[in-house]
Amino acid sequence: MSTEIAVSSFSLRQQLGPIRLGYQDAEGNDAEFVLPMPQVIDLEQFPALVRERCGVELIEICQIQFADADARVDAVRAALDAAGVGLLTVPIDVGNLADLSAQARRESEAAIVAWFDISSRLGSRYVRINAGSPFQPEIELAHVIESMDRLADSAAERGLGLLVENHGGPSSDPDVLLELLEAVGTDRLGLLLDTGNFEPLITYASAAFTGQQVTEQFDFGPVYERVERLAPYASVVHAKAHEFRGDAHHPVDLERALRIVAATGFAGPITVEYEGNEGDPWQQTARTVELVRQVFDRE
Repeated sequence: MSTEIAVSSFSLRQQLGPIRLGYQDAEGNDAEFVLPMPQVIDLEQFPALVRERCGVELIEICQIQFADADARVDAVRAALDAAGVGLLTVPIDVGNLADLSAQARRESEAAIVAWFDISSRLGSRYVRINAGSPFQPEIELAHVIESMDRLADSAAERGLGLLVENHGGPSSDPDVLLELLEAVGTDRLGLLLDTGNFEPLITYASAAFTGQQVTEQFDFGPVYERVERLAPYASVVHAKAHEFRGDAHHPVDLERALRIVAATGFAGPITVEYEGNEGDPWQQTARTVELVRQVFDRE
C-alpha cells in the first residue's frame, strides 16, 4: 500500500520569512500573531527544492506564509509548473465563521472566498478552512454550518475540494467535526485530520514552539484515541512531526498514529508538517517523509 505524500510550507517556516496570523482572541477582539522568521528562500523556490530534497511531487502552501499573494500568484504557479510539482492544499486562516455577528461572518466568508480564487489560480486540489477560532471556548455550531454550507458551494464552483481541520479549540472535538461533516455533507465537505492537533499535544507543542521549557508530564493516550475515531472520515491527513529522539518520535509516536490511520484503509494523500525546532528543517522534513513511506509501504 502506498499513498501520495506532500510537504507543507510550514515545515520550512524557519526559511520562508515572517508569518502573520490574524485571529480573534477569547473576548472576540481582532488580534495578530507575528513570527519574525528569516527569509532564506521564497515560495517561488520552494516547489523545486521540495522535489530535490524530499523526493515528493506535491506541496501545501499555507496562506499565512503567502505575503503579497495577488502580485505573486502567477509567479508561484509558474514555479509549480516548472518544477513538475502539484499543489495539494491551501490552508486558509482568515476570518471567523463562529463570530456571533452575522455581518462579521459574511465578511469572513468573503475573505475566505478571495483565497478560494487565489487557490484556484494556483491549481490547488483542496482548500482548508476553520470551524471558528481556536481561542473560543465554545462555538455556535449552527452559525458555522450555515457559513460552511455556502462556502462548500463556492469551493465547488471553482473546482476545489473543501476541507475542515481539527485545528484547536472546539474544532479539535471529534463530536463537533462529525456533526459538521454530517450537516454539510461529506460529498461537499471533507476532513483534514491533523495527527498533532489534539490536547494535550496542542498545549505541549505550543509551549515548545514558543521556546518555553516543558516540565509537565502529559498523558498522550487521548491523541491516539481521537486519531482512531476520526481517521475513517479523513480525506487528507497531516503527519505532524515535532522532535526526533534517536529513532523515536517525541512527544507523540507519529509512527503509531500513522499506523492507526493506515489500519482504517485510508488511501488519500498525507502532508508532512514538521513543527520542530531542532536540526536542519529540510533534513527533519525529509526524515518525516521517509517515516510516512515506511509506514504505508509496510501496512
